[in-house]
Amino acid sequence: MTEPGGKVRRLEEMLELREALRREGKALVQCHGCFDIVHPGHIRYLRFAKEQGAHLLVSVSADAVVGKGPGRPFVHEDLRLENLAALEMVDSVVLDDNTWAGPILEALRPDVYVKGKEYERGTDQRFLKEKQIVEAYGGRVLYSSGDVIYSSTFILSQFMDRFHLEDEKVRLFCERHGIDRVSVEALLDRFRDKRVLVLGDAVVDHYVHCDALGIAAETPVLSVTPIREVRYPGAGALICGQIAALGGHATFLTPLGQGASAEELAEMASRQGFDLAMVPDDGREMFTKTRYLVDEQKVFKVDHGRSAPLSTRTTDAVLLEIESRLAESDALVCTDFGYGLFNARITDGVAQLAAAAGRPYYADVSSRRVSVLKFRRPRLATPTEEELRFAFADNESGISNLASRYYRETDAANLILTLGKRGTLIFGRPEADAGRLPTDYLPSLAKGPAIDPVGAGDVFLAAAVLSDLAGAPMAQAAYLASCVAAVHVGTLGNDPVGGVDLVEFLKHRPELAR
Repeated sequence: MTEPGGKVRRLEEMLELREALRREGKALVQCHGCFDIVHPGHIRYLRFAKEQGAHLLVSVSADAVVGKGPGRPFVHEDLRLENLAALEMVDSVVLDDNTWAGPILEALRPDVYVKGKEYERGTDQRFLKEKQIVEAYGGRVLYSSGDVIYSSTFILSQFMDRFHLEDEKVRLFCERHGIDRVSVEALLDRFRDKRVLVLGDAVVDHYVHCDALGIAAETPVLSVTPIREVRYPGAGALICGQIAALGGHATFLTPLGQGASAEELAEMASRQGFDLAMVPDDGREMFTKTRYLVDEQKVFKVDHGRSAPLSTRTTDAVLLEIESRLAESDALVCTDFGYGLFNARITDGVAQLAAAAGRPYYADVSSRRVSVLKFRRPRLATPTEEELRFAFADNESGISNLASRYYRETDAANLILTLGKRGTLIFGRPEADAGRLPTDYLPSLAKGPAIDPVGAGDVFLAAAVLSDLAGAPMAQAAYLASCVAAVHVGTLGNDPVGGVDLVEFLKHRPELAR
């Protein structure tokens, strides 16, 4: 009997096997799907398919292209391949990176393509195109008898809380990328003395803790009374604070008017241990995001500050500061919150100045008003799924498709897509010879609901930058950055994650104890 591992083949291997089957006059039968939870319905379906020819191939949708909503697929692609390969009736299993079966059907041209009974009268447009492809070259499309219908989606919706496969996904991720406690601790040690220049607007996260007085008498609105206020450096200043908290050196470069705002930012920089380089601009003020909380729950938010473009004089001064300070920095980070700092001259200039200085630069946006595409040739970008979709005005395409388009548009070196409570997707550059987009998924490392997600993307970027500068592969950078973000969302407020808290968190990560 063929060992399960030997059944898992690359597409190139399967193409060779397909030719051999054709020469021998043997029929190739193909099934295609996600196969997230292999249930009795799948078994009957695959058993029926095996009866239709000599060799049964199952093509499995890769994690990055499964469009079944948040948290799906529940089972990592490696385990899904292994599960199917272990079935006696399955002869070969292939991972498919396409968003539908059309391309792999065109490549392999199976004699028989088997779908579930539910497709026989369905109107799924992708399947109808698949059917046309198969029938156009003379193949047959058959529907399994399927007298008992099961659904992975239904099973997971009812019993997901009883499964613990997210932990297994994390363990496999760490195993694939050589991540263990020794490697993570060694990486943290290499953060020391890394010098990072951060360019962004001055933002303060203002938390107002209140007592609720009930509903106002005159109008049906919540009435509160403030009892305590806390102000945290946010955005680029938080990135700098996080870099300093992890042992690096950071300088925050920002255009800002003189006065109380500048004094407050200087005090925050001194308290959190990063340097401040302010370009005087009397027309630019501190942006304040005020959140009102009752019993540590946010009830509403008010943004203070006026978005305004930089003057030509301030633009010139910012570019001169970047050029001067890059000589003594290891990297540049650009974080755009949509307040007008990153005009065309600035975004073009950072790419040119970083290249001229031989320094990597990293880009992030945090606004529905700006596009991550404006930053060309960054070493790494870390947009959210929503931000990437906004950039292309596309809410329908698969994530891998958008990632490929992002690489073509920007010529970036790396892309990590942050998915909030769903984790992160790490996209490598498309492989020219195979046209494949290397993709890896890391679930969120936070346990339970996030107490406060404000600033999670900023601390994630800070840790990813330091990891990359310390020579870590991008998957290891994403893992450590995810650890920092997990600690951050577990506390109320927007302070950087301290080294002691991070080390304590790492002590209890089961996937590191290998």
